[in-house]
Amino acid sequence: MMVNLPAVRFTTTRPEIVDSVSVSRAGNRMIGVVDYADPYWQIPMRTLPMGAAELQALLAFRDRVRAGMVTVVFRPTDNCLPQAYWGNAGSAHLADGTLSSVVNGFNVMLYNLVNGLKLMPGDLFSLKDGAYRSLHRVMVGGTAAAGALALNVEPFVPPYITAGAVAKFLRPELNTRILPGSFAVADDHRPVAAFTLVEVPQ
Repeated sequence: MMVNLPAVRFTTTRPEIVDSVSVSRAGNRMIGVVDYADPYWQIPMRTLPMGAAELQALLAFRDRVRAGMVTVVFRPTDNCLPQAYWGNAGSAHLADGTLSSVVNGFNVMLYNLVNGLKLMPGDLFSLKDGAYRSLHRVMVGGTAAAGALALNVEPFVPPYITAGAVAKFLRPELNTRILPGSFAVADDHRPVAAFTLVEVPQ
């Protein structure tokens, strides 16, 4: 089962990549860095002060997701479309595309794109393969020609995302779950709530 975030006003939230690395040192010098786990997205969520109806909706959401047992589909609100289309969310260029191939995890080829689609470093887009979703930040972008576009991205495309996956540029999506123990609601007349979302495959 998957659910959406409740209809509550949130502050600006920016997903961040969490890297798990081990550092080897010689004295005060860093001599080696090794990844010991795959990177993942983490999103700190915080509401604006809520009225009674918003609070009830949020509490119902909290109980429904059961402290991390149910997947939440996260859609960025701050960086929700490519930079070239800020102020033009209705552009035809933002139609969904298709994943053609992935090389070395970080180099993707997309097709079924509207010619002229422009993606720049820092833009976010998502890939959806069945119930799986992944989110990626463009490192090296470009402009679609002949319906195709090659990109370099972070983090790497996971193996459960395969050719044929849907590429989404407007309001990209990511499967997440609430980090257990992170949910807190202030005991105020117009309370603020906070919780943390972490990436999951599905």
